[in-house]
Amino acid sequence: MPKVLSEEQVKHFIDKGWVKIEQAYPREEALKVQDFLWEELAQRGVNRDDSSTWTQPVVRLGDYVHPIHNGLNSDRLTGAIEDLIGEGRWQLGKERENVSWGGYIVNFGPEVPGNWHYDGSHFRHYLDSWEQGVLLVCLFSEVHKGGSGTLVAEGSHNIVAKMLAKHPEGIGLGEAIRECNKHPWLADLLGKNKPVSDDIYAETPSDNRQAKKERLQKFMDTAYEDPDGYSLRVVETTGGPGDMVICHPFLYHAPSDNELGVPRFMCNRVAPTHERMNFNRENPEDYSVVERMIRTALGLKDGEPCTWARTE
Repeated sequence: MPKVLSEEQVKHFIDKGWVKIEQAYPREEALKVQDFLWEELAQRGVNRDDSSTWTQPVVRLGDYVHPIHNGLNSDRLTGAIEDLIGEGRWQLGKERENVSWGGYIVNFGPEVPGNWHYDGSHFRHYLDSWEQGVLLVCLFSEVHKGGSGTLVAEGSHNIVAKMLAKHPEGIGLGEAIRECNKHPWLADLLGKNKPVSDDIYAETPSDNRQAKKERLQKFMDTAYEDPDGYSLRVVETTGGPGDMVICHPFLYHAPSDNELGVPRFMCNRVAPTHERMNFNRENPEDYSVVERMIRTALGLKDGEPCTWARTE
């Protein structure tokens, strides 16, 4: 039984590939981090009380190892993560202090560059990779609709799982994304015949803002039913300081434009596991939620062995 997530939240994660946890860490501690980040921005000439200095649509800040993060550690955060990757399997856990929370991204808008992608530029990708566990989108400011919330492609983790299953030798992130982008729905979402860069944050040619917005809305309004039995749809995530969106490690996502002009503070953090995922556990109850989702994406039934194996 999950410790933090409700059964409905677990089901949402299984069906969609993501789930939002409200107040995964204390709001007041999240706002302290925002204050710290404003101090860092000031050193770059970006002043909190002077919007005329907000000239860049996006500012990426350091991968800080700083005690400011210690106040974010909570049983709720740890429990939610381990509800999905397995109890005791997170390398860090609540007891670890002075650790990195990943790079911080501050979006000022209105036009935010970036591509649809799934994460993991720091390792070679295998179906059972341990380096990511789940992806954590951690919020340190209010993020309302139109306020540059992360866009997620619900169901896209299935596309990535099927692709990785074809590469037991492993595959680099850029090549993996190019291969996944051949899926008809992703090709349509990205815009056919547009170049794909190995840099997942690179800006690519796009239509004018209004045309881009109208086109994206189509993918938010209408779900695509894949022949393999899962749905694909774009959703804009929202939340507030202390909220966290947990994503399947294979989930496609993208930045969105900041139409409100209110600075958005967030970071992407990973939750690496102690060991590789295992798709052939002796006791089926020992499968993590993420492992079960990958087995399902491969079309495996309960009790059916997984024949996939690395060929390093």
